[in-house]
Amino acid sequence: MPLTYSLNNNRKRVFFHIVYWVSVVLFFTFTWGTRYNNYWVCFYNEVIFLPVKMGVVYFGLYYVIPKLLFNKKYIRSAVAWVLMMFIGAILQRSLTYYSSVPLLGIYDVNIPFFDPSEILHNVININAVMIIPFAVKLYSSSLEKENRILSLSQEKIQAELQFLRSQIQPHFFFNVLNDLYAMALKRSDKTPEMILKLSDLMRYVLQESVAECVPVEKEINYIRNYIDLEQLRYGKRFSVKLQVKSDTVGYKIAPLLLLPFVENAFKHSTTNETSGAWINIELIVNEHEMQFRVSNSFDPEAEKLNNISSGIGIKNVCHRLDILYPGRYMFDAKTLAQSYISTLKIQMP
Repeated sequence: MPLTYSLNNNRKRVFFHIVYWVSVVLFFTFTWGTRYNNYWVCFYNEVIFLPVKMGVVYFGLYYVIPKLLFNKKYIRSAVAWVLMMFIGAILQRSLTYYSSVPLLGIYDVNIPFFDPSEILHNVININAVMIIPFAVKLYSSSLEKENRILSLSQEKIQAELQFLRSQIQPHFFFNVLNDLYAMALKRSDKTPEMILKLSDLMRYVLQESVAECVPVEKEINYIRNYIDLEQLRYGKRFSVKLQVKSDTVGYKIAPLLLLPFVENAFKHSTTNETSGAWINIELIVNEHEMQFRVSNSFDPEAEKLNNISSGIGIKNVCHRLDILYPGRYMFDAKTLAQSYISTLKIQMP
């Protein structure tokens, strides 16, 4: 914590404490002064009571509450509270009996020192002063605890998201690197372009994945680069159609959220096994909802033969959706006779 910030907080704390005690003195001076029609003497009375009230309040604030109550030492807290009240009341009664009575001239001097009603009066008087500071202390401690729990929860979520992001497409990059190696051996003319596309994809993953949200246009450009790279790998074995049916300017989404559905479509369309495969991608965004639909050709026999599954990709993205958009998304996947359709809908903030 910066030193300046700490000093400013300490100054504010001291200021509020001074304001509170001045308010206490003035409040009781006005209350009792109005009753006895002698404000100056009641003011004197409150000033000599002030050290006792402050001692009791600060003992409770800085010892009983943090050292006993917050450590779940409830019996000790209760005992300390009773002793605190009793000692404070006795001290205040002593000041009243030996100092205030002669000046005020309004108390019956024949009332004994240990009169129960007078002791109870002082207990109530001290408790009235303690209510606000203790309530503020308990509330601020509760708020601090909630913030600490929230902070730890956020750190855990960020660590989990970082782990999930680190799992995104490692197998894809390994496959592309293997293809690059094969192309380099064959001295293919597509090698430089493929390296460039792969570089753009890796740059996006490394730079943008750390952001909480990215513009939807960037995510779409990332998908276009991915499609271009796949078409370089597989040539004309399949056709891909990408449609953005709305203006995406101004809308943001969590990075690397959409591509696993496209990657899954390439996997299920078995582009490396057959020709004539197809993939259709459609994105619609408005102020209420983003809808992302991916459909692809599907060969059940090839699926069984190659034992293709969605693997960690879709499970990963669904887990991220649970964290990032809890209760605000819907994912549906359908397997038809000759096609596979996945639909993601996210409520836009």
